[in-house]
Amino acid sequence: MPIALSYHREAYDREHHPSKTNHLTPSPSTPKSPTSSSKSMYGTAPAHPPFGTMKIKYPQTVGAPSNDKSSMNGWTMGLTLGAAAPLGPNRSSQKNTGGEWVNGETKDKKESTDVLNKAEPALPKKSADDERPQTSALSSSAASPTSPTKSSSGVGMLMVRVVEAKSIPTLPNGKELPYCVLEFDKNEVVVAAKEAGRDTILWQHRAHFDVSREHELAVSIYQRGAGGADILLASVKLRPKFTDGGLQDEWYQSQNFSSDGKEAANGEIHLQIGFKKLGGKHMDIEEFELLKVIGKGSFGKVMQVRKKDTSRIYAMKILKKSHIVERSEVSHTLAERTVLAQINHPFIVPLKFSFQSPEKLYLVLAFVNGGELFHHLQREGRFSEDRARFYTAELLCALECLHGYNIIYRDLKPENILLDYTGHIALCDFGLCKLDMKQGAKTNTFCGTPEYLAPELLLGQGYTKAVDWWTLGILLYEMLTGLPPFYDENTNEMYRKILIDELRFPDDIGSQAKDLLKGLLNRDPNERLGNEGPEAIKNHPFFADINWSKLMARKYQPPFKPNVASATDTSNFDEEFTSEAPTDSVTETSHLSETVQQQFAGFTFQAHAEHMAGSVVAGSLMTNGMPRGKEVAGSFRPTTRVGRGV
Repeated sequence: MPIALSYHREAYDREHHPSKTNHLTPSPSTPKSPTSSSKSMYGTAPAHPPFGTMKIKYPQTVGAPSNDKSSMNGWTMGLTLGAAAPLGPNRSSQKNTGGEWVNGETKDKKESTDVLNKAEPALPKKSADDERPQTSALSSSAASPTSPTKSSSGVGMLMVRVVEAKSIPTLPNGKELPYCVLEFDKNEVVVAAKEAGRDTILWQHRAHFDVSREHELAVSIYQRGAGGADILLASVKLRPKFTDGGLQDEWYQSQNFSSDGKEAANGEIHLQIGFKKLGGKHMDIEEFELLKVIGKGSFGKVMQVRKKDTSRIYAMKILKKSHIVERSEVSHTLAERTVLAQINHPFIVPLKFSFQSPEKLYLVLAFVNGGELFHHLQREGRFSEDRARFYTAELLCALECLHGYNIIYRDLKPENILLDYTGHIALCDFGLCKLDMKQGAKTNTFCGTPEYLAPELLLGQGYTKAVDWWTLGILLYEMLTGLPPFYDENTNEMYRKILIDELRFPDDIGSQAKDLLKGLLNRDPNERLGNEGPEAIKNHPFFADINWSKLMARKYQPPFKPNVASATDTSNFDEEFTSEAPTDSVTETSHLSETVQQQFAGFTFQAHAEHMAGSVVAGSLMTNGMPRGKEVAGSFRPTTRVGRGV
């Protein structure tokens, strides 16, 4: 069985900065390996143009101190999640805009300050017959640039009391009492049973959830078996009534499961559910308890936090405005916030809140600690076809949603895919997204991860949404074999292979998987499977057994469930960061001009009750409460970036 190399990718993401230059001169006669790098403001980046002597647009990079440990992964925008980088070549996400590489020099196309004059991008509206998940209807607050701007701390609070269950058979050889997972909008609470009989379970536990949009409530009941694995006993999903002061006190029918995962007879779960509006309450940093530093970078910190009123655990990014402005990242920060706030999808990590002060931006995201898909792939070498099919299908749905709103993702790779508590995927890191990309429209920005770059991107021909289907094919191949199909330690040689080498398969790859990969990895983007839309991919025989409605409703049991310890467990993160005292450092009074401050006016996320009806998709389980006594299997590895473009 092939063993995945212990390497990590960093995405190409380069942008011209007129005030700081670091000219790169290619040397085609002596190609550099992926491990050759130059320091940038975000960390390390390949110090050579993407392909030999080809004329490829390539701007200057910005130097950084040698001790700069800034890097990126799914949580961060210019921030490091504190995991020690593995040995081996870098796999990096980078972007090139703003200049053209000719004879080792950069020709400027625009001033970096132009980015400050761009309005915040808005996601296009759906057509009437569109069945894609709806966006959350959100509004932005444009307060005075010289005073703190706060967001609403949500439209309300959901109170859930899980009382008891009956007609749900427990395991005869169970090692512990059953526990239930209450999940609302990607936040979880795990509740241990007080007592249990052969088919009855008692909890008598109350939990509170922040409500910023309508969402389903999911209750899943697990029990640890004799072998140490957690077995799903039953589950129920329902839509609470978001009526102020209302109370639901009912027995809900559950779907029971046998020990082998097959559906069994129904049981019942007694729940009491209430909702309370919060009115005009606003949010600031004082509403959160800072628990641990889990990352640091050029722009600021990432911290694990607990919201004081509901006790829910989140990941909070704290970004310094001055650093964002200096690096011409305003429009990209707003663009990523736009995607995170407006897209409501079961397989995409959401933004819960965002607010700002004159000096800083604060983003509050669901905290997921099931681990990166990359970590699990490295540990196991490769996945079974069924497991790879499951992840590919959920990712296909996530990309379909983004494409439906004219967004190209552009950086799909195992490092940007998190696993939630139950094993469903959660796509994250939208820093390389391109907005307003209608069907057939092309863009020319050189960005992505070397192993995953599409041929049309390398050739500078411009690319469409079809570039995401190429990366989906590369990812599926890597999950099935342990390595990307055209991988080479020499980056230039790898690019040559991407352009001209034959696609080869190990003998044990199934015929349907081979056919799908040939379609996704067609070098002609006009002939590539999915170019006319994702339905062609969904209808491929490889996915014949997938019920897409059932998949979107998260009714399939994932083939793998990560082991996690608790909602506050940070064992996946580097002790260099987690040992640091979690503080929101005091910064000197902002000297940013009123014009510059106005660029951040669209950053604040303020959700209003009258807008809640626009959000209809069931959310995925995120890790905000876990059973006791488990070792965390996830690992957030840093991914270095070098600037951003458009």
